[in-house]
Amino acid sequence: MKKIVYILLSSGLLLISCGKREIYKVHEISRDHEMKARDHFTTGMFFELENKHENALIEFYQALLYDSTSATIYNRIAENHMALGRYESALRYLEKSLNLRPNFAETFRLMADCHYRLKNDDESIEYLKKVLVLDPFDDNARSLLLILYRKTNNFIGLAQQYEQMIYVYGEDEDWVRKAATIYLENEQFDDAEALFRQYVYYDSTNAGMWFSLGITQQLKGATEQALVSYQRATELSPRVTEAAERIFEICRKEQKWEELIDIFNRFIETPQVTVYRLGVAEAYISRENKDFEKAEAAIDPLLDQKNAPWQAYDIMGRIQWGKRNFTRAADNFQRIIDIDSHNRIGWIFKGFVLSDSDSINKAELHYQSALKYLPQDHFLLTFHGIMLQRLNRDEEAILQFRQAISIDSTYVNALVSYGISLNRLQRFEEAITPLKKALKLEADNYTALTTLGMLYDQLKQYAACDSLYENALKHYPEDPLFLNNYAYTLAERGERLDKALEMAKTAVKAEPENGAYQDTIGWIYFQLKNYNLALFHITKSIENRESSAVVYEHLGDVYLKLKDYKSAIEKWLLALEIDKENERLINKIENTRKEL
Repeated sequence: MKKIVYILLSSGLLLISCGKREIYKVHEISRDHEMKARDHFTTGMFFELENKHENALIEFYQALLYDSTSATIYNRIAENHMALGRYESALRYLEKSLNLRPNFAETFRLMADCHYRLKNDDESIEYLKKVLVLDPFDDNARSLLLILYRKTNNFIGLAQQYEQMIYVYGEDEDWVRKAATIYLENEQFDDAEALFRQYVYYDSTNAGMWFSLGITQQLKGATEQALVSYQRATELSPRVTEAAERIFEICRKEQKWEELIDIFNRFIETPQVTVYRLGVAEAYISRENKDFEKAEAAIDPLLDQKNAPWQAYDIMGRIQWGKRNFTRAADNFQRIIDIDSHNRIGWIFKGFVLSDSDSINKAELHYQSALKYLPQDHFLLTFHGIMLQRLNRDEEAILQFRQAISIDSTYVNALVSYGISLNRLQRFEEAITPLKKALKLEADNYTALTTLGMLYDQLKQYAACDSLYENALKHYPEDPLFLNNYAYTLAERGERLDKALEMAKTAVKAEPENGAYQDTIGWIYFQLKNYNLALFHITKSIENRESSAVVYEHLGDVYLKLKDYKSAIEKWLLALEIDKENERLINKIENTRKEL
């Protein structure tokens, strides 16, 4: 029945085109020819209906004899050639149709279909786009276009079609998500954001779309805007926590603790939802002005639940640790381990608490136990090594560090700790390698910089030493330790003493009671032959630090220059009590006694 209706409509269209043929042809035909063309056309359509395509073609060719200016007749000839698999012939007739009527949607449809059958996908796509310009409601054309975009991996074109569908048919969440997903996958964040913004303008009560808008904004780095979107999603659906978790993530990363408290406090009483209490408590113990009491008040109701989340014990453990309640802190971290013996957080933080409470032996045994459950955890291996290091068991410690590095060669803490233990074992050359690797990964690592600087100085690799301190001071320009150490190595070598003195003065100004810094500036004055100032600073150094053979020797050297031989020998003897095998001191004492 549909086919018959189509035939009648086609015949009608033929007559209409005949009535307006001045638009499509250059000469007039007689009324008699028009009627004969219509009769042959109609007969051809009935043959086509019966799938007698060769017969239909004969009739359409006859129609052309009477009217060669009708795009519709050319289209019918083309479609029957297509039905017979003669696609190249069909294309020739369709091209003639387009010459007669350049913007005929039906011809574009047939062109698209013919190219599709010839597997000319790009050409088919172009014709389908032209169809939709003329007839945006042609669902068949749009469906085929979507198929071809997927087939050719033209995902941007696919997304643009979804956008057009939204424009033509109105907002549809599924189409918005499909288009936006494609844009996000191709990092076209602005296009995705525009789609979600348009939708929430249309329906501002859709929490899911606000959440999607927030994700898009977060991906493009607009975290302030993302927070607003996530907050709107949370307000609309506080029990669905994905948006709240994103708020938590952003505020934690950007240290926006007050903002986190302000947002989450509004929803803290939401039943059976933990993220708000966890977030508020985390904020109170992480902000600069910590408030352990408020944090504890926020987290306590979670711990009253039968199956409290392990994160609640984690935060309570850190609260008690901050309050120096070491036993309670350790108990909370132990609860995490009891819930899940493979949860590294419980093991790591309980070890921190034991270490902080000066229970180093217990901490070492604790990490040893942890490694039975998590033997390949490079964090635990490293912390176990650090405890062994603190117990002066460096040979055992380096085994832990090596294993940690074999698991993750980029873990800076393990590399630095390994270098420190090698240095403590006086394996100086070996120590350089892990420390240099650490600095390649983290150029401003303070411990690696200080340790490697002293190593270079110890090995008399002065060019490397100076380069390292220059680099360190780019990262920490006012740091007194780097200023002092750099100044001291220059003073020992008697090089660039003016620069050394300026650095030493800055270090002493920052920490005037630091005995090591006083010794450095005193020794620089000694090298500059200002022995009275040298005497003043090195004497002050001895008053402010533990006994040091080097400082006593320096003071003895000053007295020697001041020709106070008795005091010089006295200070050198004090140095020799500490460093009993020092031949240099013995020679100084013997030579100076000859002056008495």
